[in-house]
Amino acid sequence: MSDHILLVSPASPFAPQSGAQQRTALLHAALQQQGQVDVLLLEPTAGTSALVAPQTGILAHGLWHQRPLGIGKFQPDPTLNRALHASGLDLGRYRLIVSRYLNPIAKLAIPPGVRTVVDLDDWGYHYAPGTLALAARLKSSYAAWLAQRQLQRFDAFFFVSPRDRANHPELPSALLPNIPYNPPAQPFPQTDSSTLLFVGSLWYAPNREGIDHFLAHCWPAIKSAQPQANLLLAGAAPPAVRQAWEQHPDVSAPGFVDDLDAAYRNAAFTIAPIYSGGGTNIKILESLAYGRACVTTPHCASAFEGGLTRGLAVAQDDASFTRLCIQFLQSPRDRDAGVTRCLETLRHTYTKEAFMRQAAALLSPCN
Repeated sequence: MSDHILLVSPASPFAPQSGAQQRTALLHAALQQQGQVDVLLLEPTAGTSALVAPQTGILAHGLWHQRPLGIGKFQPDPTLNRALHASGLDLGRYRLIVSRYLNPIAKLAIPPGVRTVVDLDDWGYHYAPGTLALAARLKSSYAAWLAQRQLQRFDAFFFVSPRDRANHPELPSALLPNIPYNPPAQPFPQTDSSTLLFVGSLWYAPNREGIDHFLAHCWPAIKSAQPQANLLLAGAAPPAVRQAWEQHPDVSAPGFVDDLDAAYRNAAFTIAPIYSGGGTNIKILESLAYGRACVTTPHCASAFEGGLTRGLAVAQDDASFTRLCIQFLQSPRDRDAGVTRCLETLRHTYTKEAFMRQAAALLSPCN
């Protein structure tokens, strides 16, 4: 049997900046321990399904036509598959096809006998209370039902959190948590800084909406109690959005930050005011790895378990979020205590070594 493996992904593993790209890079490295790996990039387009010139290291780059209203969302794309076949890409030559997310692999006409594994990152998308009208909620529920029906087409799955995996005990699966991609060798010592830090892709709706909510409902009270406080929003976002955020007092939104180490080193603690979305909010784990406590929400905390949850500063409502931020600004000792309680779990569960080991348990040919 061929030892060739195909990684299907909308994000390249060779330029790992965003969380999605970093997880793709980690999964690519795990697959390389199992055999020779080819990478097929598959992305949606409003235009015609086609192949485009791939970047260096990418076997092929395909675009699949995204039809309106989600029609045929999970059906194989005949035009794409013909283009792949014409280019010489034979899916039957692979012993294993692994896909980041459900959508890309669902577009492929996979021959019988080829083992498939789907990485269900951002599975079980959660909407914040009151964010959707009835029609939108019905549409969302239908989309989730339709996605779950596709799972029977594939052989095994990765889940990023116990929360997601618990909903599908019937599926052959492994838990493969997100991890800090390039953490410092040691957490940074506490600082007298009065800077609150948020790190993340700020074009992503749950992040953007969370920041909007924090600025409207928490930041004014924090500034009133701690006038010296300032907020750094590090992450890509449209200029108009960043300019609107910077209208709030002492808020800086410079966009993508090249020196993430410096941002963490100069921060008192981080915030993750996220109330919707899926996945495990890697920003929390990264913050702890850098030695920075994180004030977050029950939605984010529910993706973790064990020792990590005992060390997180979880705010049940806006008043609690505000109170915890003020407390952390006043007390470096309280910030450090929360980080210390999380470090053992972080070092044993959320490392590259653990990621590779847990991936191999499902990817090995005997499994």
